[in-house]
Amino acid sequence: FDDTSIDVSKEVSLVWSVANSLRGAYTADKYKDVIIPMVIIRRFECALAETKQAVVDKYKANPKTPAALLERESGYPFYNTSEFTLAKLLNDSDNIADNFKSYIEGFSANVQTIINNLDFKKQIDKMDKNNRLYGVVKKFSVIDFDPKSIDGMKMGYIFEDIIRRFSENAEAGDHYTPREVIRLLVNILLAEGCDDLLTEEGKVATVLDAACGSGGML
Repeated sequence: FDDTSIDVSKEVSLVWSVANSLRGAYTADKYKDVIIPMVIIRRFECALAETKQAVVDKYKANPKTPAALLERESGYPFYNTSEFTLAKLLNDSDNIADNFKSYIEGFSANVQTIINNLDFKKQIDKMDKNNRLYGVVKKFSVIDFDPKSIDGMKMGYIFEDIIRRFSENAEAGDHYTPREVIRLLVNILLAEGCDDLLTEEGKVATVLDAACGSGGML
């Protein structure tokens, strides 16, 4: 639980600066419709960077290559068969919207499900119409979300902080459960001399998590 030293201010500030470039085309409460999917896409892209070409080559040699083999090639339970990257999208500004959609369609089905659930293709069209797409793609193309430099724990903090900033006026339950609440829950369950919390018949221990609204958390 000693993760208090993780500082994500630099990365979050960088992402927030990209969000500010949406001003005019989007209201502040809608920035998240672009920024959250872009963070996800960039994280996947950085993770796949080293094996991307090998996956593309294998897919081009046989478009019917089973997903399991492409996953083995990528080193992750996901992959992308498109030759595009965010950086390469910048080489054809006139067709960047269509090419970006093609890039997304190159991801494995599990990643596409995540992105499609966010209805991101609609935002691609909106950004393109309002002359924001090229700038957003360009800025995200150089953000370092490589797992080698930003591990899963730190990336989790980055993502949580971004969601928190975009959800300051959200309803209870829209936020992640705060880590200090999780610590409290676990510490209570594992505390020395508190075995009766788990074993005493009929015993109920409730810890209210404000992020969960009136339902609380057990």
